[in-house]
Amino acid sequence: MAKRRLYREIVGRLGVFGIPEDHVTVVVRDTPCESWGFRGGQAACDVDLGFDIDV
Repeated sequence: MAKRRLYREIVGRLGVFGIPEDHVTVVVRDTPCESWGFRGGQAACDVDLGFDIDV
């Protein structure tokens, strides 16, 4: 749902500059939490951030 809103928002904002909707392509490159390392070398999926990330 969030990604669909993002696509529409990008297309809408580019329309202000006269860019036709059918000329816009949006590509989201997702990287799973297991592939993020931070906080001293921990995998992001193993760290409690205090909130959920589910996009």
